[in-house]
Amino acid sequence: MLFKKDELKHLWPFYLYLLVSGLSTMITPFYLLYFLHLGYSFFEISVIMSCAGVTAFLFEIPTGAFADGFSRKYSVVVGALIIAIAVMFIPIVKNYYVILLLYIMTGIGDTFMSGAQEAFVIDNLNSKKRKDLHQEYFIKSSSFLALGAVFAPLLGALLVKVYSIEILWYIYGFGFFFTAIIITFFTKENFKPKKLKLLDLFKESFQTSKIGIAFSIRQKTLFFSIVAGIFMCIIKAGAIGTQPFLISLGLKEYQMGYVFSIISVVCIASSFASRLFTRFKSKNVLSVVILIVMGLLFSLLFIYPPFFILGTIIIITKSGMLNLGGPLIQSYLHQVIPGRFRATIISTMSMANQLASTLAGLLAGFCVDLFGPQRVIAFSGMFGFIAIFFYQKMKD
Repeated sequence: MLFKKDELKHLWPFYLYLLVSGLSTMITPFYLLYFLHLGYSFFEISVIMSCAGVTAFLFEIPTGAFADGFSRKYSVVVGALIIAIAVMFIPIVKNYYVILLLYIMTGIGDTFMSGAQEAFVIDNLNSKKRKDLHQEYFIKSSSFLALGAVFAPLLGALLVKVYSIEILWYIYGFGFFFTAIIITFFTKENFKPKKLKLLDLFKESFQTSKIGIAFSIRQKTLFFSIVAGIFMCIIKAGAIGTQPFLISLGLKEYQMGYVFSIISVVCIASSFASRLFTRFKSKNVLSVVILIVMGLLFSLLFIYPPFFILGTIIIITKSGMLNLGGPLIQSYLHQVIPGRFRATIISTMSMANQLASTLAGLLAGFCVDLFGPQRVIAFSGMFGFIAIFFYQKMKD
């Protein structure tokens, strides 16, 4: 059976908004091209992306503590609304600095959602004594997002071909509005924080943050996972030039939607394929995956026009491989995270990834302007050796 007993009863609102969120991501294959059309350089675009990352780094722990100390449900709702409003203003303005400000808002909104979203679901399942649904949620949440993303790029390609990229920003914003509505009216929060006054709440939140950070450092498996994740972020940052690289090989701009649609299909398959590896140690599966990804990225050095099909196949395969290990590591880490600090610790991990992604993104944008997308994408994979080293130090 596709769903376990009462799985939809407990998780249908989350699966539904994840599906709609996936459908709303029509902008994903085209946002870089949108900013290039505005005349921004790769470095300027990386600064825009980094503003969201820096903001997320600064706000991750306070907002994670807010979720632990006040409400995980309404932390997600507030975050979704902030992002929705900011995103819908992006196609209206053309000024570079205003767009920077809007991306800062998306960073703040993202920190309200990150950590709180997973903790919200896990705590609800634990209260129903359904820990057996943890891995089901992580596998299917990734799959529902990917399922929506299968059709989103196809629709995005049609809209870009007929209209323009601008309309896709509005659709993306709608997805976050839908998330806020579903969470507000169709989900119940079983997490019961202490009732505190506002000042006491912030004191309690920062104290919780300190304890959560200390635990993340002291618990070696978590610490090594965080460090390995940082270097995985660096690998992903190197992909900033993927869209213009494929176009330089001969791919049509609107066809980028088709490529991302196929990537989503592959990601769905890889998410379910992760079930096949549950009998193996997570760190070993991740290490093999990273080695394959490194080989695929390096092979891009030898792809030139007009072989855009070969380059596209490599990019698609790489994306599927990176998606393979995600559900395994997520499910494993939640077994070693104490429930009381779950949102804060997840936020700590997200914060480290945000900082790494920010710094790597700035460097990648500068390097792409200097050396071109092809070389940067290929050599970013070399950081996989360091990620493998730290994953192997984790205890299974």
